[in-house]
Amino acid sequence: MADLEMLQSFESLVQQLYRDDTSNATRSEVERQLSVFGTNPDTLDQSRFILERSQNPYAQHLAATSMMKIFTTHWARFSNQQRLEIRNNILSFLASNGPGLPGFVVIALVNLLCRITKLGWFDTPEHCDIVKEVSQFLSASIDHCIIGLQIFNDLVAEMNVNKTGQSLSMHRKKSVSFRDRSLLHLFQLSLQTMSQLVSGAMGAISPPQDGRLREQALKLSLSCLSYDFIGTSIDESTEDVGTVQIPTSWRPIIEDESTLSVLMQAYSTSPPPLSAQAMECVSQLASVRRSLFPTVESRQNFLSRLIASVLAILRTRQGLSDEGNFHEFCRVLARIKSNFQLSEIIKFEGYSELISQIATFTVQSLRSGATVSNSVFYILQLWSRMVTSVAYLRGEGESMLERYVP
Repeated sequence: MADLEMLQSFESLVQQLYRDDTSNATRSEVERQLSVFGTNPDTLDQSRFILERSQNPYAQHLAATSMMKIFTTHWARFSNQQRLEIRNNILSFLASNGPGLPGFVVIALVNLLCRITKLGWFDTPEHCDIVKEVSQFLSASIDHCIIGLQIFNDLVAEMNVNKTGQSLSMHRKKSVSFRDRSLLHLFQLSLQTMSQLVSGAMGAISPPQDGRLREQALKLSLSCLSYDFIGTSIDESTEDVGTVQIPTSWRPIIEDESTLSVLMQAYSTSPPPLSAQAMECVSQLASVRRSLFPTVESRQNFLSRLIASVLAILRTRQGLSDEGNFHEFCRVLARIKSNFQLSEIIKFEGYSELISQIATFTVQSLRSGATVSNSVFYILQLWSRMVTSVAYLRGEGESMLERYVP
């Protein structure tokens, strides 16, 4: 009875908090009363009860966010059994009720689940099995698949960035452990999902579901390719991540022709801004470290597939009228020259057409200043590096640059 009274009181406070006609003074008082749920560890069981029993989405959201604050600040206060019970309850709750919950409640629950997983990564082996358990969502309904991909996306973000206040060394240990244990599998799952979408293998699926699945699958692919593999903590504001330090264990999937093919299909079949996200994944692929490829031949084969994909877009200008697509495509062009030598690029069978198409593309882009905006940097960077590299060819082939750069 006491729990039910507490639940009713909590829901009443939440209702006052979000009502438009609540005065500022009343709202401040309500916030003060509710703040205890996010600061006092003794309220954890109450928040758990609210989450499981309340039908009010705002109450559920506040309970989930309060629990995350408590766990983040007072993790040591709780036993491994308590942590696992709540983790398992959240998974079960999402499996049973997730598709019917408002999006903001699902996000709060996913955040809580991933925060518990990160904090408890080395405590018990169950936390490390999160990918295996959540993978069951992907084989259930379409809505469950979307939630499963949301969990994976948040998990990658949680493991990649230190949001918990733990020491940097402990964060890196967990991040590296997650990288070695789960990240490649998640990248494979993202590609499999996208492959099923572009091939129509998903079966009957509504346009909104298709859009949400594409969004989550592409986001997961990009998050995996953008992972801080070696702990360099790249400043994202620089716009240029340099070399992507892909682990050697990823070599087969990077060399696999279907990986680039799926991403290019995603680009050609997705509307903006999803198409731009697909092209950003291609940009990351173009930046993988050269030493990943064991032989000159394997590196040249990868480059040839990459250039062929770029050339196909240059021929048709598919999607380049969109500013986001245009920007990411320009980044791909610059990344190819940054990561590969001119002597390697000119070995491409259709190099003469490639350089001609790039020149035409450059002139057209510079003439349409409204479209080029911030992307002009990448176009000019490409030509600058191409011209600078001519001196190092040493008779290895003809660059043809003298035709386009007097």
